[in-house]
Amino acid sequence: MRQCIHALKYHKNQSLGQFFSEMLAALIQDAKWVIDLVIPVPLSPERRKQRGYNQSVLIAMPLALTLGVPCNPFSLKRIRNTVSQVGLSAQERRQNVHGAFTGVWEIVSGKSVLLVDDVTTTGATLEACAAALSKAGVYSVYAVTLAGFTKQNQEADLNWYQV
Repeated sequence: MRQCIHALKYHKNQSLGQFFSEMLAALIQDAKWVIDLVIPVPLSPERRKQRGYNQSVLIAMPLALTLGVPCNPFSLKRIRNTVSQVGLSAQERRQNVHGAFTGVWEIVSGKSVLLVDDVTTTGATLEACAAALSKAGVYSVYAVTLAGFTKQNQEADLNWYQV
């Protein structure tokens, strides 16, 4: 799984987004989540320019299509650049992404949304995104990732579903 995620994220194997979205769609349909909008976790402009694409968008777009709901990669914005989370402790990760996102009220208010990211380690990024979306009037937030580290969700009190 790690090699596949790295191929998607770092080696431009963009077709893996479609492949992964099919697994996630089955999970979401089984869970019977009611979702109005799919939102990929945004990259910083610098990281997106460096990579050339956002791997979360490559998963979120076909996932939304399969679920029959819209995907809007512009409904959550990264308003502050952050350092890479790799190698940071759970507390450092939370501090790193605190206040880094904002939800677009006009798009998300009153909706039930699905956040999509590639990997979660502590859940700090998903928590920061969910907090920003909640401030923007989102009714409920669900989240999926392709993989995650679980050691009791590494100090985080989360209930994220992962394939």
